[in-house]
Amino acid sequence: MLAGAGVLALQRWSTEDIPGWLLPALLFLLSLGLTWSPLDGAFGQDARRLNVQGLFRRDDWLRLFVGFGLGITALGWFATWDYTESIAVRSIVTSVVVVLGVALMLAPWWLRLIRQVSIERMERIREHERAEIAAHLHDSVLQTLTLIRARADEPETVSRLARAQERDLRSYLYADRADPSDSVATALADAIAEVEDVHSVAIDTVTVGDAPLSANLAAAVAASKEAATNAARHGIGPISVYAEVTADAFEVFVRDGGPGFDADAIPEDRMGIRQSIMGRVQRHHGRAVVQSNEGGKTEVTITVPKES
Repeated sequence: MLAGAGVLALQRWSTEDIPGWLLPALLFLLSLGLTWSPLDGAFGQDARRLNVQGLFRRDDWLRLFVGFGLGITALGWFATWDYTESIAVRSIVTSVVVVLGVALMLAPWWLRLIRQVSIERMERIREHERAEIAAHLHDSVLQTLTLIRARADEPETVSRLARAQERDLRSYLYADRADPSDSVATALADAIAEVEDVHSVAIDTVTVGDAPLSANLAAAVAASKEAATNAARHGIGPISVYAEVTADAFEVFVRDGGPGFDADAIPEDRMGIRQSIMGRVQRHHGRAVVQSNEGGKTEVTITVPKES
Protein backbone atom coordinates (compact mmCIF):
# COMPACT_ATOMS: atom_id res chain seq x y z
CA MET A 1 0.00 0.00 0.00
CA LEU A 2 2.75 2.42 0.97
CA ALA A 3 4.81 1.34 -2.03
CA GLY A 4 1.84 1.94 -4.33
CA ALA A 5 1.36 5.42 -2.91
CA GLY A 6 5.05 6.13 -3.52
CA VAL A 7 4.84 4.97 -7.15
CA LEU A 8 1.80 7.17 -7.78
CA ALA A 9 3.58 10.14 -6.28
CA LEU A 10 6.63 9.58 -8.45
CA GLN A 11 4.49 9.29 -11.58
CA ARG A 12 2.78 12.63 -10.89
CA TRP A 13 5.99 14.56 -10.25
CA SER A 14 9.19 14.70 -12.18
CA THR A 15 12.45 14.20 -10.33
CA GLU A 16 13.00 17.93 -10.05
CA ASP A 17 9.49 18.57 -8.68
CA ILE A 18 9.59 15.96 -5.91
CA PRO A 19 9.83 17.67 -2.47
CA GLY A 20 12.97 16.78 -0.56
CA TRP A 21 11.06 15.38 2.39
CA LEU A 22 8.66 13.13 0.44
CA LEU A 23 10.91 10.13 -0.32
CA PRO A 24 12.41 9.97 3.20
CA ALA A 25 8.90 10.24 4.65
CA LEU A 26 7.58 7.38 2.48
CA LEU A 27 10.61 5.28 3.32
CA PHE A 28 10.14 5.97 7.03
CA LEU A 29 6.44 5.05 6.90
CA LEU A 30 7.39 1.79 5.24
CA SER A 31 9.89 1.13 8.03
CA LEU A 32 7.19 1.71 10.66
CA GLY A 33 4.97 -0.85 8.99
CA LEU A 34 7.77 -3.40 9.06
CA THR A 35 8.89 -2.80 12.67
CA TRP A 36 5.55 -2.27 14.41
CA SER A 37 3.95 -5.53 13.33
CA PRO A 38 6.47 -7.98 14.90
CA LEU A 39 7.07 -5.81 17.96
CA ASP A 40 3.37 -5.35 18.66
CA GLY A 41 2.75 -9.05 18.09
CA ALA A 42 5.54 -10.01 20.48
CA PHE A 43 4.70 -7.56 23.24
CA GLY A 44 0.94 -7.97 22.81
CA GLN A 45 -1.84 -5.98 24.41
CA ASP A 46 -1.35 -7.56 27.84
CA ALA A 47 1.86 -6.10 29.26
CA ARG A 48 2.04 -8.91 31.82
CA ARG A 49 2.48 -11.54 29.11
CA LEU A 50 5.46 -11.15 26.80
CA ASN A 51 5.32 -13.52 23.84
CA VAL A 52 9.07 -14.09 23.68
CA GLN A 53 8.80 -16.86 21.10
CA GLY A 54 7.38 -14.38 18.59
CA LEU A 55 10.67 -12.45 18.62
CA PHE A 56 12.70 -15.45 17.52
CA ARG A 57 10.85 -16.34 14.37
CA ARG A 58 13.01 -15.84 11.28
CA ASP A 59 10.51 -13.74 9.36
CA ASP A 60 10.00 -11.43 12.33
CA TRP A 61 13.74 -10.92 12.75
CA LEU A 62 14.04 -10.21 9.04
CA ARG A 63 11.22 -7.65 9.10
CA LEU A 64 12.75 -5.98 12.15
CA PHE A 65 16.19 -5.69 10.58
CA VAL A 66 14.81 -4.44 7.28
CA GLY A 67 12.44 -2.04 9.02
CA PHE A 68 15.10 -0.55 11.27
CA GLY A 69 17.48 -0.35 8.33
CA LEU A 70 14.96 1.56 6.24
CA GLY A 71 14.10 3.81 9.17
CA ILE A 72 17.72 4.71 9.86
CA THR A 73 18.26 5.26 6.13
CA ALA A 74 15.24 7.55 5.93
CA LEU A 75 16.38 9.57 8.95
CA GLY A 76 19.91 9.83 7.53
CA TRP A 77 18.48 10.88 4.18
CA PHE A 78 16.48 13.61 5.87
CA ALA A 79 19.57 14.73 7.81
CA THR A 80 21.47 15.30 4.56
CA TRP A 81 18.64 17.30 3.00
CA ASP A 82 19.80 20.88 2.43
CA TYR A 83 16.47 22.57 3.13
CA THR A 84 17.94 25.71 4.70
CA GLU A 85 21.22 27.57 4.76
CA SER A 86 21.08 28.05 8.55
CA ILE A 87 23.26 25.41 10.19
CA ALA A 88 21.70 26.09 13.60
CA VAL A 89 18.16 25.53 12.31
CA ARG A 90 19.19 22.37 10.49
CA SER A 91 20.93 21.01 13.60
CA ILE A 92 17.91 21.61 15.83
CA VAL A 93 15.29 20.34 13.37
CA THR A 94 17.35 17.31 12.38
CA SER A 95 17.98 16.35 16.01
CA VAL A 96 14.27 16.59 16.86
CA VAL A 97 13.22 14.60 13.80
CA VAL A 98 15.79 11.85 14.47
CA VAL A 99 14.73 11.50 18.13
CA LEU A 100 11.04 11.41 17.21
CA GLY A 101 11.74 8.94 14.41
CA VAL A 102 13.57 6.50 16.68
CA ALA A 103 10.83 6.86 19.31
CA LEU A 104 8.16 6.07 16.72
CA MET A 105 10.01 2.97 15.53
CA LEU A 106 10.25 1.72 19.13
CA ALA A 107 6.71 2.82 20.04
CA PRO A 108 5.35 -0.71 20.77
CA TRP A 109 8.29 -1.33 23.13
CA TRP A 110 8.03 1.82 25.23
CA LEU A 111 4.23 1.71 25.24
CA ARG A 112 4.52 -1.74 26.76
CA LEU A 113 6.91 -0.39 29.38
CA ILE A 114 4.39 2.30 30.30
CA ARG A 115 1.60 -0.29 30.59
CA GLN A 116 3.86 -2.53 32.65
CA VAL A 117 4.64 0.25 35.14
CA SER A 118 0.95 1.06 35.47
CA ILE A 119 0.00 -2.58 35.99
CA GLU A 120 2.73 -3.13 38.58
CA ARG A 121 1.62 -0.02 40.45
CA MET A 122 -2.00 -1.21 40.52
CA GLU A 123 -0.90 -4.65 41.71
CA ARG A 124 1.11 -3.10 44.54
CA ILE A 125 -1.92 -1.04 45.57
CA ARG A 126 -4.16 -4.12 45.52
CA GLU A 127 -1.63 -6.13 47.51
CA HIS A 128 -1.45 -3.36 50.11
CA GLU A 129 -5.25 -3.24 50.32
CA ARG A 130 -5.47 -7.01 50.72
CA ALA A 131 -2.91 -6.90 53.52
CA GLU A 132 -4.80 -4.11 55.28
CA ILE A 133 -8.11 -5.99 55.00
CA ALA A 134 -6.53 -9.20 56.25
CA ALA A 135 -5.00 -7.42 59.24
CA HIS A 136 -8.29 -5.72 60.09
CA LEU A 137 -10.23 -8.97 59.81
CA HIS A 138 -7.74 -10.70 62.07
CA ASP A 139 -7.77 -7.92 64.67
CA SER A 140 -11.54 -7.48 64.78
CA VAL A 141 -13.78 -10.03 63.09
CA LEU A 142 -11.83 -13.19 63.91
CA GLN A 143 -11.34 -12.17 67.53
CA THR A 144 -15.02 -11.30 67.86
CA LEU A 145 -16.02 -14.65 66.39
CA THR A 146 -13.74 -16.36 68.90
CA LEU A 147 -15.45 -14.52 71.77
CA ILE A 148 -18.89 -15.35 70.38
CA ARG A 149 -17.97 -19.03 70.20
CA ALA A 150 -16.65 -18.97 73.76
CA ARG A 151 -19.85 -17.32 75.03
CA ALA A 152 -22.40 -19.05 72.86
CA ASP A 153 -24.53 -19.75 75.95
CA GLU A 154 -24.86 -16.00 76.74
CA PRO A 155 -27.33 -14.58 74.19
CA GLU A 156 -27.11 -10.99 75.44
CA THR A 157 -23.32 -10.98 75.28
CA VAL A 158 -23.33 -12.53 71.81
CA SER A 159 -25.83 -9.93 70.60
CA ARG A 160 -23.74 -7.10 72.02
CA LEU A 161 -20.56 -8.40 70.41
CA ALA A 162 -22.29 -8.86 67.06
CA ARG A 163 -23.68 -5.30 67.10
CA ALA A 164 -20.32 -3.84 68.03
CA GLN A 165 -18.61 -5.78 65.25
CA GLU A 166 -21.26 -4.69 62.74
CA ARG A 167 -20.63 -1.04 63.58
CA ASP A 168 -16.89 -1.53 63.27
CA LEU A 169 -17.20 -3.19 59.87
CA ARG A 170 -19.55 -0.53 58.52
CA SER A 171 -17.18 2.19 59.64
CA TYR A 172 -14.20 0.38 58.09
CA LEU A 173 -15.86 -0.48 54.77
CA TYR A 174 -17.37 2.93 54.11
CA ALA A 175 -14.50 4.92 55.69
CA ASP A 176 -16.93 7.55 56.91
CA ARG A 177 -15.90 7.78 60.54
CA ALA A 178 -14.60 11.14 61.69
CA ASP A 179 -13.15 12.08 65.06
CA PRO A 180 -15.95 12.56 67.63
CA SER A 181 -14.54 15.94 68.63
CA ASP A 182 -14.92 17.16 65.04
CA SER A 183 -18.19 15.45 64.13
CA VAL A 184 -21.54 15.56 65.91
CA ALA A 185 -22.68 12.62 63.78
CA THR A 186 -19.82 10.45 65.08
CA ALA A 187 -20.34 11.64 68.66
CA LEU A 188 -24.04 10.76 68.48
CA ALA A 189 -23.29 7.36 66.92
CA ASP A 190 -20.81 6.58 69.72
CA ALA A 191 -23.29 7.63 72.39
CA ILE A 192 -26.08 5.47 70.99
CA ALA A 193 -23.67 2.56 70.51
CA GLU A 194 -22.81 2.77 74.21
CA VAL A 195 -26.52 2.55 75.07
CA GLU A 196 -26.86 -0.49 72.81
CA ASP A 197 -23.95 -2.25 74.49
CA VAL A 198 -25.02 -1.48 78.05
CA HIS A 199 -28.69 -2.42 77.65
CA SER A 200 -28.34 -5.08 74.92
CA VAL A 201 -30.84 -3.45 72.59
CA ALA A 202 -30.79 -2.56 68.91
CA ILE A 203 -31.25 1.11 68.05
CA ASP A 204 -31.63 2.26 64.45
CA THR A 205 -29.59 5.47 64.13
CA VAL A 206 -29.64 7.80 61.14
CA THR A 207 -27.87 11.16 60.93
CA VAL A 208 -28.29 13.59 58.05
CA GLY A 209 -25.54 16.19 57.73
CA ASP A 210 -22.66 16.88 60.06
CA ALA A 211 -21.00 19.73 61.94
CA PRO A 212 -18.12 20.28 64.37
CA LEU A 213 -19.02 19.34 67.93
CA SER A 214 -19.78 22.64 69.70
CA ALA A 215 -20.99 22.97 73.31
CA ASN A 216 -24.62 23.16 72.17
CA LEU A 217 -24.31 20.06 70.00
CA ALA A 218 -22.52 18.15 72.76
CA ALA A 219 -25.42 18.93 75.09
CA ALA A 220 -27.88 17.66 72.48
CA VAL A 221 -25.86 14.45 72.12
CA ALA A 222 -25.88 13.91 75.89
CA ALA A 223 -29.62 14.55 76.08
CA SER A 224 -30.21 12.17 73.18
CA LYS A 225 -28.20 9.50 74.93
CA GLU A 226 -30.33 9.91 78.05
CA ALA A 227 -33.51 9.70 75.98
CA ALA A 228 -32.25 6.55 74.26
CA THR A 229 -31.30 5.08 77.64
CA ASN A 230 -34.85 5.70 78.96
CA ALA A 231 -36.27 4.05 75.84
CA ALA A 232 -33.97 1.03 76.30
CA ARG A 233 -34.81 0.69 80.01
CA HIS A 234 -38.54 1.39 80.02
CA GLY A 235 -39.73 1.05 76.42
CA ILE A 236 -40.01 -1.68 73.82
CA GLY A 237 -38.75 -1.86 70.30
CA PRO A 238 -38.30 -0.73 67.72
CA ILE A 239 -36.14 2.12 69.04
CA SER A 240 -34.87 4.67 66.53
CA VAL A 241 -32.82 7.86 66.59
CA TYR A 242 -33.05 10.31 63.71
CA ALA A 243 -30.82 13.39 63.72
CA GLU A 244 -30.48 16.20 61.21
CA VAL A 245 -28.05 19.10 60.98
CA THR A 246 -29.78 22.07 59.37
CA ALA A 247 -28.39 25.47 58.46
CA ASP A 248 -28.76 26.86 61.99
CA ALA A 249 -29.89 24.02 64.27
CA PHE A 250 -29.42 20.40 65.29
CA GLU A 251 -32.53 18.28 65.71
CA VAL A 252 -32.77 14.80 67.22
CA PHE A 253 -35.84 12.56 67.39
CA VAL A 254 -35.74 9.54 69.73
CA ARG A 255 -38.66 7.14 69.35
CA ASP A 256 -39.67 3.81 70.88
CA GLY A 257 -42.55 1.41 70.39
CA GLY A 258 -44.24 1.90 73.75
CA PRO A 259 -45.77 1.32 76.25
CA GLY A 260 -45.70 5.07 76.84
CA PHE A 261 -46.59 7.19 79.83
CA ASP A 262 -48.45 10.36 80.72
CA ALA A 263 -46.03 13.07 79.64
CA ASP A 264 -48.02 15.75 81.51
CA ALA A 265 -47.63 13.91 84.80
CA ILE A 266 -43.88 13.57 84.87
CA PRO A 267 -42.85 13.68 88.54
CA GLU A 268 -40.47 16.38 89.69
CA ASP A 269 -38.05 13.72 90.89
CA ARG A 270 -37.64 12.25 87.38
CA MET A 271 -34.20 13.76 87.00
CA GLY A 272 -33.51 11.84 83.82
CA ILE A 273 -36.20 13.74 81.94
CA ARG A 274 -36.38 16.99 83.92
CA GLN A 275 -32.67 17.67 84.17
CA SER A 276 -30.65 15.34 81.94
CA ILE A 277 -32.86 16.03 78.94
CA MET A 278 -34.98 19.16 79.27
CA GLY A 279 -32.79 21.11 81.68
CA ARG A 280 -29.56 20.33 79.81
CA VAL A 281 -31.02 21.39 76.47
CA GLN A 282 -32.57 24.58 77.89
CA ARG A 283 -29.25 25.63 79.40
CA HIS A 284 -27.86 25.60 75.88
CA HIS A 285 -30.66 27.74 74.41
CA GLY A 286 -32.53 24.72 73.05
CA ARG A 287 -35.81 22.96 73.58
CA ALA A 288 -36.79 19.39 74.39
CA VAL A 289 -40.33 18.08 73.96
CA VAL A 290 -41.56 14.72 75.21
CA GLN A 291 -44.63 13.35 73.45
CA SER A 292 -46.16 10.20 74.91
CA ASN A 293 -49.35 8.69 76.24
CA GLU A 294 -50.09 5.54 78.17
CA GLY A 295 -50.22 2.53 75.91
CA GLY A 296 -48.75 4.42 72.98
CA LYS A 297 -45.37 5.31 71.56
CA THR A 298 -42.93 7.85 72.98
CA GLU A 299 -41.02 10.47 71.02
CA VAL A 300 -38.47 12.91 72.40
CA THR A 301 -37.65 15.88 70.18
CA ILE A 302 -34.45 17.78 70.95
CA THR A 303 -33.55 21.01 69.15
CA VAL A 304 -30.52 23.19 69.82
CA PRO A 305 -28.92 26.01 67.81
CA LYS A 306 -25.62 25.10 66.17
CA GLU A 307 -23.91 28.10 67.71
CA SER A 308 -24.36 29.67 71.13
